Amino acid sequence: MKKIKEVSVFTNGGSDKLSTWSNVPYFFTQSLIEKGVKVNRIDLSPDPSLEKRWNKFFGRVISKMLKRTSYQYFRSYTHFNNTRLRIKKALNLYPESDANIFLTFSFSSVGLTQKPTILFCDWTYDHYFNYHANRKPDFLEKQCIRRENSQIEGADLVLLLFPSVAEYMKNRYRNKNIKYLGNVINSVYDVSEAEIIKAKENSWDLIFVGRSGYRDGALALISAFGNLKNDYPQLKLHIIGMNENDFDVLSENIYCYGYLDKGKDEDRETYYNLFRKAKIFINTTPKWGAFSATIEAMYFCIPVVVSPYDEFVKTFGEDIQFGAYCEQNLPNEIEKNIKSILGSPSYSSFCFNAHNSVREYTWSSYIDKVIKEVEAIYDNQ
Repeated sequence: MKKIKEVSVFTNGGSDKLSTWSNVPYFFTQSLIEKGVKVNRIDLSPDPSLEKRWNKFFGRVISKMLKRTSYQYFRSYTHFNNTRLRIKKALNLYPESDANIFLTFSFSSVGLTQKPTILFCDWTYDHYFNYHANRKPDFLEKQCIRRENSQIEGADLVLLLFPSVAEYMKNRYRNKNIKYLGNVINSVYDVSEAEIIKAKENSWDLIFVGRSGYRDGALALISAFGNLKNDYPQLKLHIIGMNENDFDVLSENIYCYGYLDKGKDEDRETYYNLFRKAKIFINTTPKWGAFSATIEAMYFCIPVVVSPYDEFVKTFGEDIQFGAYCEQNLPNEIEKNIKSILGSPSYSSFCFNAHNSVREYTWSSYIDKVIKEVEAIYDNQ
């Protein structure tokens, strides 16, 4: 059997930085290194000078023609072509690499090398329109989708972070090597359940994580919090990802921290101190409730109140023993579910169940599976 000794990992941003793509590239590459695999890190971030020129001319025209478009320089053929040239250069620079791994579906080494090409991402651009944007792509977006589709079809292995997206892609593409290997916890620290649960039992801290795209969930929670204070005056609400000026009015005991960068010592400590003390994690934004932050909260033994969106239900089932599903993003529904957890004599069981539901989602375990899949490509040649 072929043993993988060296890989080239291509990312949009530095894979040595915790701030890149929700920490995923950092943990992905770091776990490979810990397994004894040599990792060549290649940053495919857009060329600033090309992006500036494109925005000055094409970007202005496109933004006037297509008001709702998501087509920007990153999605352009100019960037695609420039990225292919940079990939060629990297392939020549690292000829001993056993495989080329791309933490994106937008670019790959398909057609440029005989070495295996592996793609790893959360969802496709096409899936974004079908599920998240809930609209049809415009003619420029369709061009980008076609380019992305060609990368996916030509890859030797396509790995998904979510089971429903994997099923969607298996039905859509001819590529037969599309797989879901589980999800991962992006935590810098390990957790001692007994110690952390003891601290939570005396806590009155609620926590919400999500940037501006999750504002609807934050607003509903803020409204529910106002009512909860009547019965639980000691409650506090901590919002990570948004600032005070993202809201019109905030009542007492609501604290906003903005984006906390785990790559910065002070931000990282603030983030994890909040997680260690939090009583309940809440994000009931419909369709998508900050999955990565939610399972990280669960790892820190925090019961959760979330909407029953597809990927979460597919991963953990319709009946969860570590919190509650909020069927509607309404203040009275959120209030009811929070009260049920705060008043439960089995609160510690919620905490243990939350942690146990995700304790196997380690990066070490995940990368073992990735290495096995890559080695299998060689065995099947």
